[in-house]
Amino acid sequence: MRLTSSQVRLVKEAVARHFGPTARVWLFGSRTDDSRRGGDFDFYVETDLSDPDEVIDGKLGVLSQLHTASDFEGEKIDLIIESAVPGPHPPIYEAARRHGVRL
Repeated sequence: MRLTSSQVRLVKEAVARHFGPTARVWLFGSRTDDSRRGGDFDFYVETDLSDPDEVIDGKLGVLSQLHTASDFEGEKIDLIIESAVPGPHPPIYEAARRHGVRL
């Protein structure tokens, strides 16, 4: 996994702050492969939030917090959120969870 311990700590803190202490987060995509180089940061978050406005606010809060941290300066960060808001369940959710690394 190509994520420093400082980056892991920052991500977990941001997710807990904006989605609550029961939220779970995974790194998925190219950054899970130690043999690759570069690539953006892809995070998958599971939350029990059921208010769409809270989910959007949480996503924006996490992205804002990470983008202002020197550990993620200039990096592209993708964040997908699975919440309790009714709606479609895209296949990327299952793939991110199954192939990702839980932080």
